[in-house]
Amino acid sequence: DERNSLVGSEMCIRDSIGLATADESISMPRLEFTARTSPRSVGHLIMYLQDFLDKEAAVRAEYPWAARFVMGLPLPSWQRQPCWTTEQKERFIGSMWCGVDIGSYLVNDIYEFVNPKGTPNIMREHSMILLDGQQRCMAIEDYLLDRLKSPDKNGVPRKWSELPAPERRHFKHGIIFAMGSVNTFDDALLRRIYDLRNFGGVAHTEEQRASPNVS
Repeated sequence: DERNSLVGSEMCIRDSIGLATADESISMPRLEFTARTSPRSVGHLIMYLQDFLDKEAAVRAEYPWAARFVMGLPLPSWQRQPCWTTEQKERFIGSMWCGVDIGSYLVNDIYEFVNPKGTPNIMREHSMILLDGQQRCMAIEDYLLDRLKSPDKNGVPRKWSELPAPERRHFKHGIIFAMGSVNTFDDALLRRIYDLRNFGGVAHTEEQRASPNVS
């Protein structure tokens, strides 16, 4: 009956079930690299942006192959274009303020200089590229640069520049945005990682929202 079927399904997850007849030649897929994830404050990510803003021309010269940067991190040529609307970005920032888990972004945390000795630094292609999290990172960048607003406790939309120091400190150091990292210059592997991170689900539609009145 249905109850016995359910019990049987639950039993199948136990390690001992099926081992006697399992085909030892079966092997599940694994990548050569597994992303490591560490908890980081938003402030860690902001450091990349601040460095980029302080010396943009020099940073762009170091990454001549990068047409775009987000939060100061270069994007690979095959990264998709920005697609979040202003409303989506502002909702994301609101989620951050409310303490909602915002997942992680993924960086190829490796770099190598390829310029001849005695010449200006040039980074090898794929050095420090942002592999995943572009839309979320762009929302944060736009917020910090006053391109977005987020409602305060009274529902009044506020720009970053309007916030007092304690609120800014909380956003920078009290909100966690975990950083995932891989370390490889293998273009095919990086593309594979990117695809696995970005083609693994179906986006929600508006009618599937649990709280339809949330703006």
